[in-house]
Amino acid sequence: MKNGVIFIGQELITNRAFIEYAIREIKKRVPLINSIYFLNEKNKDLFLDISSAYENFDALVVISSFGSYATAAKIIATIFGDSLVLKEDILIPSKSSSYTKNSFLIGEEKKINLIRAAACEKMEEPLLKIEMKKTHLYFIDLAKEEIEEILKQNAQKYDVSYFVTKECDELYKACIINNPYGNIEMFAQAVKNGYPDRVVIAPNIFDHIIQAFSITGKTITFAESCTGGLLASMLTKIPGSSNIFKGSLVTYSNEMKTAWLGVREETLQTFGAVSEETVEEMLKGALRVAKADYAIAISGIAGPGGATPNKPVGTVVVGCMGKEGELIRTKLFRGDRNYIQHQAAMYGVKLLFNVAKEELF
Repeated sequence: MKNGVIFIGQELITNRAFIEYAIREIKKRVPLINSIYFLNEKNKDLFLDISSAYENFDALVVISSFGSYATAAKIIATIFGDSLVLKEDILIPSKSSSYTKNSFLIGEEKKINLIRAAACEKMEEPLLKIEMKKTHLYFIDLAKEEIEEILKQNAQKYDVSYFVTKECDELYKACIINNPYGNIEMFAQAVKNGYPDRVVIAPNIFDHIIQAFSITGKTITFAESCTGGLLASMLTKIPGSSNIFKGSLVTYSNEMKTAWLGVREETLQTFGAVSEETVEEMLKGALRVAKADYAIAISGIAGPGGATPNKPVGTVVVGCMGKEGELIRTKLFRGDRNYIQHQAAMYGVKLLFNVAKEELF
């Protein structure tokens, strides 16, 4: 089943935070979204664009601004050979199967759910609901070719579909989708059994960390420089993070690395802020300040400036430390500033699974 999402209205499609929020809400009811479109309400081809999407997808969720709702509703009614009627202060096609004050659902085999929404307001829950079992498998320190072979061996047996993406070096994520007669639970467990200390089954890798540390009573802290608190943000987006997260220090300048984390000025002058020596002292300082069980520290050059002949843009030192020991690695990530930051944060997570193996596998 192919599912799509359309955003209509400049005030919505230029608001990144709203779009991310809307997608999260839609995914609660429609687990798999195949495509997302952004349409200007003044586009002369708006009717053709929505009609084409209707032909190409089994189900559509259309999010429109209040100003573009009437136009979108009229187009959808026309697609279904219907006309609009007024129901409790909202115009909806007369053939709508259900509606609320800001939404309607129409169609049988092919369905469209139109929702009118506004930035900084709570969006109504979609009326469209797709029953689909889905989960993720995370692979630590396995090559993509090996991962693909593992999944291929089990996918036909348990009737599931999958696709694989790379989160960062040495960390891959596979999205697993249950087919009509599949058994996604047995599939995931079969893969896990083959690599018990390399595979994690979880809807989100941060969910898994929170659940595992909550059970064992472990805590974690971060010391971030070039990622500017991104790793802390990624963790605290997940409910329950307060059970395990002590806090984070964003020591962007050398002065703060020294004042807050106790990184020695001698270390900074001799090796530089982007060095394994500095990150090791950041880790020790974070553990000391937070009194946590584990720490992740990151320092690097996210760009576009700041590069040196020996340290090009994308050079990032990432480390993790716990009672079991420490791992510190110098990596070269590629992409723009934001993508380099994302990869660095995820690589910190990857190192956590290496250091806290007994806790997380």
